[in-house]
Amino acid sequence: MKKMEIQLPVRCNEIGSRESNEDTIYPAIPTKDSRLFMVCDGVGGQAKGELASRLVCNEMASFIKDNPSRGVQDPAYWSKALEFVENTFREHLRNFPESKGMASTLSLLYISDQVGKVQIAWLGDSRIYHIRDGEVLYRTKDHSVVEAMLDMGEITPREARNHPKRHIITRAINGLNPSKVDVKTIENLQENDFFMLCSDGILENIDEEKIGKLFKKEIPVEKISAMITAEAKGNTKDNYSFYLIKIDKI
Repeated sequence: MKKMEIQLPVRCNEIGSRESNEDTIYPAIPTKDSRLFMVCDGVGGQAKGELASRLVCNEMASFIKDNPSRGVQDPAYWSKALEFVENTFREHLRNFPESKGMASTLSLLYISDQVGKVQIAWLGDSRIYHIRDGEVLYRTKDHSVVEAMLDMGEITPREARNHPKRHIITRAINGLNPSKVDVKTIENLQENDFFMLCSDGILENIDEEKIGKLFKKEIPVEKISAMITAEAKGNTKDNYSFYLIKIDKI
């Protein structure tokens, strides 16, 4: 079976202005054959947040390895994957009760063996963008207080960017309260399509309009990465992480 080919993915995982890095990305070192990508943002402070995001990445990858997903899976598959991760959290909390309060977001991209299709899964406010020649075709909707306020028309997108409640999320993986993962299959991909997975630290300094302008098919992915990093370096109060994946051949 022919597989969809990607360019060598580019990643960023930086501590920013924080004392510790609570973001985790997967894989740590990608190749053109990588098919699973994640960016997770831990919460709970220092060691707790670091551990939470790392557990999500490691255990989600472990589930997929043991339950290979060759093609597009139904949402039940991803719900079982989330349950597996949550069970690991519960076991850790039983053994280390001092870790209570740790939690993590999830943004995940899985490249299917079915040509032209990918699946994305997410919870919390780490985002996934699908971009084609300067246009954002799709972005995940945050599970957050501010996103809910936007949906209700209580605030404008401009107000949302600096709203005091912008970091309050309504879904997270914590091992205490079962959560729900949103899943979407994206089809009819084209060569030079981009995907960006990112933690919310990246979004402190770039909005959707700026993201669209950065991602042009003629701009090498390494240059796009450098421009995004330049926007964040020294300007964000949070950790900042991303994965950039460009479709090479369909």
